[in-house]
Amino acid sequence: MKNLDALAARTAHGIIDDTKVMNGEKLDAGKVDNLITKALGVLQENGVYAAMLYFYSRTEKNDKFIAEKAREKLLFLLSELEITGLPGTQASEALPFLSDSVCDDLDSLLLLKQLWEQTLIYARYGAKARSAEEGRS
Repeated sequence: MKNLDALAARTAHGIIDDTKVMNGEKLDAGKVDNLITKALGVLQENGVYAAMLYFYSRTEKNDKFIAEKAREKLLFLLSELEITGLPGTQASEALPFLSDSVCDDLDSLLLLKQLWEQTLIYARYGAKARSAEEGRS
């Protein structure tokens, strides 16, 4: 049996680590916090598919970078839950997979939603902690 809380914590930590620097420049933790908070709201209100759509729809340079890093980590969690068959991480591959393979199986959908929610909560707090740390420096 997997410890899903530890998995969420490690994944959130990975999101925060991957979003510290963009193109050699420090990325504001407040921007990470803002995007993750919005994505968490979409996930809670509208579900897994909508959250992934939100990540794919970001167009502003910083948001797009943060969304890409978060999306990669969240999609990796599929394999950790033994949900296999994801053909790739591009929108044209991941979105149909989510709608056809994950959203059709209620047990998988609810488990994935819970895991993504916990991961994004931890990532949000991680971004807040980094922001507070940056404010002291």
